[in-house]
Amino acid sequence: MAEPGDHFASDLEICFEVLLYLSSRMAKLPSGETFEFVSGDPDAVVKVTDWCEARDYPLLRTEILPDGRARFVIQKS
Repeated sequence: MAEPGDHFASDLEICFEVLLYLSSRMAKLPSGETFEFVSGDPDAVVKVTDWCEARDYPLLRTEILPDGRARFVIQKS
């Protein structure tokens, strides 16, 4: 898999402000580019999956890292 076009990591709880920030970062990417997001929020898998589905962003990969954080690779549609 190619390197993501952008990357963001946060241990903050995923809330409206974090999702708004992710949306602004995704908006800057060309269509088809990928974005890597790493989150320490224990509910990240559910929240990011729902967010991607609501915005029609393909969620290409979800994995739990050895440190317990969740890593997502999201494609801009």
